[in-house]
Amino acid sequence: MIHPATQAAETLAAGLPDLVLAAERLAFAVSPGHHQRRRAGPGTSFWQFREWQHGDDSRAIDWRRSAQGDRLFLRQREAEAQAGFALVLEDTPTLDYSSHPAHPTKRDRAGLLLLALAALLLRAGERVALAGRTPPLAGRNSLVLLAATLGSPQNTATDPQARHIRFGDYLTPVPAFTAPQGGAILHILDPAECDFPFTGRVIFTGLSGEAPFETTDAAALAVSYRARIAAQRQAVINAARSAGQTALFHRTDHAPALALSALYQSLRAE
Repeated sequence: MIHPATQAAETLAAGLPDLVLAAERLAFAVSPGHHQRRRAGPGTSFWQFREWQHGDDSRAIDWRRSAQGDRLFLRQREAEAQAGFALVLEDTPTLDYSSHPAHPTKRDRAGLLLLALAALLLRAGERVALAGRTPPLAGRNSLVLLAATLGSPQNTATDPQARHIRFGDYLTPVPAFTAPQGGAILHILDPAECDFPFTGRVIFTGLSGEAPFETTDAAALAVSYRARIAAQRQAVINAARSAGQTALFHRTDHAPALALSALYQSLRAE
């Protein structure tokens, strides 16, 4: 008998090329002209020469470059960042839900958006880790490794100084986040979880081992359900705010580019 975790990993691996390609296309659609962000700081890689200014450390003067003219120049090195971003996929059974064949599961949409964001960050020269699954990675070739580890168990430590970006449906009663360096939360739900379009006799079955729930008048539950899901969304917002993070919301029947653009802009604004 194949273990469920092994089967999930094999299924993910079979679709990796398509998933990575889709993520790269989505990233390019959101930010086609974005270039690597480089900044001066302690490091070993040469970045540029800059003319010396009053107050600069004279020990940083490059005398060989300065000897070519009548001005003094500093040799600047590119800052070497550690794990700038830790991406977190909140792996819960409810992520496998989709209310309609035309809509992806929440897991598929979360994985796509996570990898597309990783593509943008890697292109910008950032180091990116898949929290609990990979060390900090850099370079565009790292995207394939990030995709390959989406379905693997957590077995590595996450840099506590990294900015955390979390993807999940957060249907647990009281979400709580910790992120000392800020970051963002992307709350992902299926449209049926938002709108509750059910009427008549319905049998609801859970994905986490709950007993089935049957009603003969689903429409009578709509008002109370919508109030509860609105309260849950507000709880996610409050928990994110308490952790110094930005909370964003996405429905799987909406274009993923909208969510990716909002998420990336919120990180750039930090």
